[in-house]
Amino acid sequence: MKKFIKEPLVHFVLLGIAIFIFYALIDNKEESQNTVVFDTYDLENIMASWEMQWKRPPSQQELSNLISQNIKQEIFYQEALMMNLDHNDEIIKRRLAQKMEFLSNDLATMQSPTEKELQEYYESHKEKYKTPYMYSLYQIPFSPDNRSNPKQDAELILKKHGTSSIKEMEGRGDRLPFSYFMNDLTANQLALKLGNSFPEALENQDLNQWTGPIPSGFGYHLVYIEKKSNPSFKNINAIKSDVINDFNYDRQQEFDIMIYNELKKKYLIDFNIDSKAMDPKIIKEIQDAINR
Repeated sequence: MKKFIKEPLVHFVLLGIAIFIFYALIDNKEESQNTVVFDTYDLENIMASWEMQWKRPPSQQELSNLISQNIKQEIFYQEALMMNLDHNDEIIKRRLAQKMEFLSNDLATMQSPTEKELQEYYESHKEKYKTPYMYSLYQIPFSPDNRSNPKQDAELILKKHGTSSIKEMEGRGDRLPFSYFMNDLTANQLALKLGNSFPEALENQDLNQWTGPIPSGFGYHLVYIEKKSNPSFKNINAIKSDVINDFNYDRQQEFDIMIYNELKKKYLIDFNIDSKAMDPKIIKEIQDAINR
């Protein structure tokens, strides 16, 4: 984080924020409270919104109505602010806070990452870009819907018939809505079919022999793994767009924290809670959250 703050881009962004705030303060002093400005940006914005919804430009009458609605909304907005109607409105608070987050995200992506930054990010987050295990296997399910102790039944079958061929073992378990042979499925695909515990348990199983019982969301399974491909690291050039997206996302999070911490210095947080009526642990948690 310290390295990040030293970057010239960060200084540029903070300077930009300062200029933006200063301009807003000066602009508010110069303009009357009762002035409603409708400019080219407003016009393009309402026309773009209309075309996105209706897939065509607005007619002259429709555009006139849109402009009238926009001005009416702005007047009502200004009046609502003067009447303090935004006070303690959770929806408005949430929306404005969200817009501040969008602003910090936009600032974070003003400069594209360099090849060196991407390579460094890839190396430090390499585990994210591993290919999953891939399996081709046979499985025999033992379901608790049909048995009082499916795990024990699976163990007995394995002990008695564990050296049998694939053909001889077929049908020794229960009928469930998936095939006896599963070909070239990733660990993620198996997890979707049978639950996370199933592919996790497969990682340490031997090939070309019946093993188990392996737990799943359907009970227990005896498994014959015919083929297993171990995970490997994807080449950065093949997943460059993913790395850029992840890099930008992480940088946005860092910018968000940095900007929040800078803005927080301007505020005195009034911790006005009757501590006598609350658990001391809760009070400490609230104080810690305020001081973070």
